Amino acid sequence: MRAWQRAAFDGWDADRPSDALIVATPGAGKTRFATRVSHALLKDGAAGRMLVVVPREHLKAQVARAMMGAGIVLDHKFSNAHQRLARDVHGAVVTYQQVCAAPRLYRQLCRDEAVHGNGVGVVLDEIHHAGDDATWGKALRDAFEPAAHRVSLSGTPFRSDGTAIPFVRYDRGLSMADFAYDYASALRDGVCRALVFA
Repeated sequence: MRAWQRAAFDGWDADRPSDALIVATPGAGKTRFATRVSHALLKDGAAGRMLVVVPREHLKAQVARAMMGAGIVLDHKFSNAHQRLARDVHGAVVTYQQVCAAPRLYRQLCRDEAVHGNGVGVVLDEIHHAGDDATWGKALRDAFEPAAHRVSLSGTPFRSDGTAIPFVRYDRGLSMADFAYDYASALRDGVCRALVFA
């Protein structure tokens, strides 16, 4: 892992909060961080299953491949019509649209795991797509309120419409990150290239 990923993981791992917001500039490696968190939750039994929510369909297979590198098998072809997760996977990668279409299904998946003594860990990638007053935000709250852990990731932890983002702490209207890695730090560390506008 990169230094920022290790620092973010160590900070998260020290407290294991129910909700955490990790802010990292685009291209910094949020998926690898999410993989490390998922591995830790599954390994120690804090989560029996993992659900990763992404904003676009094409990202599902990409995230599943990244997780597979750490031995985490996520079903990127999971459909709401399936109703249940297969027994031979650690969870699924779904889109915000899927959750919005059937929030009660995902709420039940979280409750089913709780019955077996394990919680569900949820990674909300690019969480800024969901606002509390928007359809996606309401669906996320309904779906994942029973989850054991929710880790939200974003490069831009705010919404242009000014609405709050679910599962994110606010202080005087500003989102409060549990860990932040900005563009200047990424440039200094050689993680991202400088943007040049001709």
